[in-house]
Amino acid sequence: MMMPCEDISPDIHQKKLARRFSSVWLIGPPMGDELQSLVCHLFEPEEARVALGLPSYLPKKLKAVARRAQMTEAEALPVLERLAGRRVIYGGSSGYSLMPLIPGIFEYFLMNGKETPMHRGFGDRITRLFGTGYVKDFLGWVRAPAIRNIPIEEHVSHEQTVADADLVEKLLAAHDTFAVLNVCQCRQSVAFAGGRCKRARVEDGCLLFGSFAEGVVPQGTGYHVTREEMRAVIRERWERNLVLLTANVSHESPNAICTCCDCCCHGLETINHFGGMALMAEPRFKAVVDVSACTNCGRCLRACNTRAHTIENKEHQYDPTRCIGCAACLSACPEGAISLEPNPLYIPPSESFTRLFLRLSPKVAAFGARAFLIRLKTRL
Repeated sequence: MMMPCEDISPDIHQKKLARRFSSVWLIGPPMGDELQSLVCHLFEPEEARVALGLPSYLPKKLKAVARRAQMTEAEALPVLERLAGRRVIYGGSSGYSLMPLIPGIFEYFLMNGKETPMHRGFGDRITRLFGTGYVKDFLGWVRAPAIRNIPIEEHVSHEQTVADADLVEKLLAAHDTFAVLNVCQCRQSVAFAGGRCKRARVEDGCLLFGSFAEGVVPQGTGYHVTREEMRAVIRERWERNLVLLTANVSHESPNAICTCCDCCCHGLETINHFGGMALMAEPRFKAVVDVSACTNCGRCLRACNTRAHTIENKEHQYDPTRCIGCAACLSACPEGAISLEPNPLYIPPSESFTRLFLRLSPKVAAFGARAFLIRLKTRL
């Protein structure tokens, strides 16, 4: 069994790997004891040495990785296969690569639903580390709309403007392959850290569409469902007041929907506490409150996951800048005091992930430059 870094001193390779994970280009946390503890939990010293030879993001073949790690291929291969099998690095036909901690290793490592001591220790550590708010270094001054809310039909079908690409039904109609992951990694990690979800279960995993859904069964990370079964799952998640968040691409692109809650989801944690609204695309519709019909009952507060609704001095307050157009508050309001109206700031999603990347790359570079300057100041 691997010993955590609280019990042993990290060796030079583990320290170097922690420094690698702290890079702004891996969206990493600042170098510190928490990060070193996490790295030691995932990588033994020899494994850290090999991992230092891995490229970030784009996989490289064994020969290139072994050369960078200053090892023979025979020495590096069993270590790489062990790490890939444990899902702490990417390993496939295209080669091996190092992923960011989150998003990246967090999802990949936890999505199979295992509950070993290593999984529990990782979930606890990453939840505490993410909760330090280090992502604020990357956010808050440039909008990079990588994520959007995708509403269901019942609250927008009566509007004059048809919501086309923004409706779940369009996504369902555009694909033939559907899958559900075994677990929600966010709820699982919060459970490992001693918390409990107030809206859903750990087993309420993300929803996959198209080619994203094809590999989950062979990998043991999820199960296939039919179109009608997926429609029923979405309805059930909606009734739990979960927010449907997806990549800001067209319904025709393969995609995933995270069914998120404000008590566990790291995405909503980022939105609510760390400036993550900069990552949200402007929704097609936004809520509008009829003050004359509102009775200040507060039911919309309990339904809202982004704190757009509050009660101050016993009176309801609504902040439209925090509304992502999910319409959960409409279902919760017993007086019908809330409605949806078209959002004039709405911009249609990108046609594909490639188009989205090209659209966001200048802003992502700006985020990275900002984080680099912030980290540099803290070291001076």
